[in-house]
Amino acid sequence: MINPHPDAAAVAEALLRFPACLIATHVNPEGDAIGSMLALALALEEHGVQVTCYDRDGVPENNRFLPTADRVVTALPAALPPCIVIVDADRLERADLTPEQFPDAQLFVRVDHHVSREPDLGPALVSTRAAATGELVFALLPSLGATLTPEIATCLQTALMVDTGRFSYTNTTPDTLHIAAELLAAGADVPAIVDNIWGSMPYAALRLQGAALSALQHSADGRVAWAVLRHADFLAAEATPEDTEGIIDLVRVTRGAEVALLFSEKRGTVRVSLRSAGHVDVAALARRFGGGGHVKAAGITFDGPLDYAIADVLRAVDEALTTS
Repeated sequence: MINPHPDAAAVAEALLRFPACLIATHVNPEGDAIGSMLALALALEEHGVQVTCYDRDGVPENNRFLPTADRVVTALPAALPPCIVIVDADRLERADLTPEQFPDAQLFVRVDHHVSREPDLGPALVSTRAAATGELVFALLPSLGATLTPEIATCLQTALMVDTGRFSYTNTTPDTLHIAAELLAAGADVPAIVDNIWGSMPYAALRLQGAALSALQHSADGRVAWAVLRHADFLAAEATPEDTEGIIDLVRVTRGAEVALLFSEKRGTVRVSLRSAGHVDVAALARRFGGGGHVKAAGITFDGPLDYAIADVLRAVDEALTTS
């Protein structure tokens, strides 16, 4: 039996006080971010709440099969609702937003499984023990009085499967599997999830994988492995930032590597994906550079030269390995 989250009822009550809300998630979103956002929107709409779903970067191609994915907008509406919800992010800035953009907001809500560096702006449903934010949206459904439809189940199953690596990562718990079973029983379309997320890849993404693996490097002791994608690699492959999805997992399997990194440069911005297979807390490491994430998986965004980012982050990784 899954114990109800103690904050679920209060967060649900707060959400249902308003006739309209905007749900946003982090930049460069993946299945947990998009699936959790869409599932929460569908649940709120059962009560007549008007929901706008926003992400600066839109829905990645491999998530566009999700029910109502075409509703996600990449620009804020002119008329902003009174309730602002952030999912799968520890603060608005992770969605490239600031509180100042919502001067008339009456409520800010966070639903998330990341460690936050700052106090929440309003009610929050947060647990770092949850394998995915989708678990917390699932916990909200009874308090929202929402029906677990096949559409909601498919969105939440995608969230769980993506953030657990199809239930293979160490963040997978018995609760995760119990929830997954309930979602499957409710009609989650697992074959569609697997086929769209893992069963096919764009030609450009495959070419980008080749470029990343050809640039694979490791430290002298083999404890750190990293790959670098420069702007020229994206141009040569005719690829986009979302085509980097999954490349960090190829770097992660380098035998002996305790920390894996992917540096990708696109139009002056450097994104760094970090994974830990040992004792290094990459979320803490990422927070040193304004990023965030989980103990085993985190990300950083730099505005600056790629080579500086590589040198600074690798130095920080070396320090973390020395003290771990």
